[in-house]
Amino acid sequence: MNDAAPKLRAVGVTVRLGGAPVVDEAALDLRSGELVVLVGPNGAGKTTLVRALAGLLPAEGRVEIDGRPLSSLSARERARQIAYLPQGHIFHWPMPVAAVVALGRHAHADAFSSLSDADRAAVGRALSATATETFATRSVTTLSGGERARVALARALATEAAVLLADEPTVSLDPRHQLVVMGLLRDAARAGGAVLAVVHDLALAARFADRVAVMERGRIIVDAAPIEALSAARIAAAFGVEAVMVDTGDGPIPIARRPI
Repeated sequence: MNDAAPKLRAVGVTVRLGGAPVVDEAALDLRSGELVVLVGPNGAGKTTLVRALAGLLPAEGRVEIDGRPLSSLSARERARQIAYLPQGHIFHWPMPVAAVVALGRHAHADAFSSLSDADRAAVGRALSATATETFATRSVTTLSGGERARVALARALATEAAVLLADEPTVSLDPRHQLVVMGLLRDAARAGGAVLAVVHDLALAARFADRVAVMERGRIIVDAAPIEALSAARIAAAFGVEAVMVDTGDGPIPIARRPI
């Protein structure tokens, strides 16, 4: 367990939609150097919680960055502190990949500024980290789904924010690209970031996460190491699935066997 002070702390976070709590008194700490994976059944409130942590939805409770209330930060300050990677990897405009990644630097300058040397260096690091520099001049709309996922992540990494929130970054990807993207998120944490990723694949969560938070009906019901959070008993209770644990060289991995 990382005993460092949390980079992001959420306490009693509640989000109401139509008067009903979609997120209910959620508490979560994100620390530098850790990849935390958020799992839970459909409708548990995962995306809503991540959007609240990013400051994109009004919420009750308290969200802090380095002890400062998130609500006290301007939108630009918040964007420098938190990089948000939404679902989908959808790009509507035929922009070059390098230009898409450079959008991650907008929080560091005004809308009319050209890229600084520091911006170009950050974009270069993000392209290199995601192995997207080889098609930096190609239009993003010509890329495969896996390539677009890496470009979207590169754009978030270019921000060089202390916190990275990724909502279902592996959705619709083939197995290879799922492993690539999860490895990149783990690398971002190892480089000093505080990373939270929403993931549906429990085997990926168990393999890559430092901690797994399980969400059910708007509440985080467990936040622990993968071996504890994703035990067969907890998976049965949270997901209604019988799982078997397969022992691998990287530790036990849950495999869903049948619905209960």
